[in-house]
Amino acid sequence: MKFSRVPTAFVAALVLSVPAVTTTQTLTEKLLRVAGLTAGPAPARGTDAAVAAGNIWVATTDKSTSKALTTDGGYASPIFSPDGRMYALRSGAVVRLPQETGAGVAVHKVPGALKLVGFDAKNPDDLVVLLETSGAGSPLGVLSLTSGRVTPLPYDAASEEQRRLVARIRSDERQYGATGVSTNAERRGNLRWTDVYVRTGTAAARNVSKCDGARCGQPALSPDGRSVAFIKATK
Repeated sequence: MKFSRVPTAFVAALVLSVPAVTTTQTLTEKLLRVAGLTAGPAPARGTDAAVAAGNIWVATTDKSTSKALTTDGGYASPIFSPDGRMYALRSGAVVRLPQETGAGVAVHKVPGALKLVGFDAKNPDDLVVLLETSGAGSPLGVLSLTSGRVTPLPYDAASEEQRRLVARIRSDERQYGATGVSTNAERRGNLRWTDVYVRTGTAAARNVSKCDGARCGQPALSPDGRSVAFIKATK
């Protein structure tokens, strides 16, 4: 079989016509598929994720009810999967929570995990995790719920956009369309604590946790927008 020779100039033009996929585009596009994250220019206003581990509580966004989902303590960073299941961190492992109340079931050990960021909307098996790092290591990784493997995401510390996204990940503020959740400081006399607030559109923010002296934070909104999961510190 005889092949015709492709002109060198045509090959060069074809290569130049293919848009380059940069590290910034890859990381940013990945993170913006996670519910609650945005690339807005404003810095995060919520407090950072300093609330100690505790129990997971769930409140309805209309403030009508709230309840403890766990009672055995040690949980942090609850998030919802796209199908409404809840996951959290406990003792260095990602755990899956029951539909009602009860202890979480360990899914995978993830050494160095600091926070569960959320699921990739296009790849529901991919759970983005904030990692403890040193040196030039990436602060973000992707946990496969199927295999348990954690793959570091490419990260450019010189990119302002990427630094802003990581700062938002470290904070307690999330924006889900028109609805935002955040952790705000409270004070009554010498007593100080944090509560979880929900704001929809331009309406006033609503205190849905009402922790009244206990430190609460690390909020996440359910896919249907009706519930907020958060941590209530046990000490």
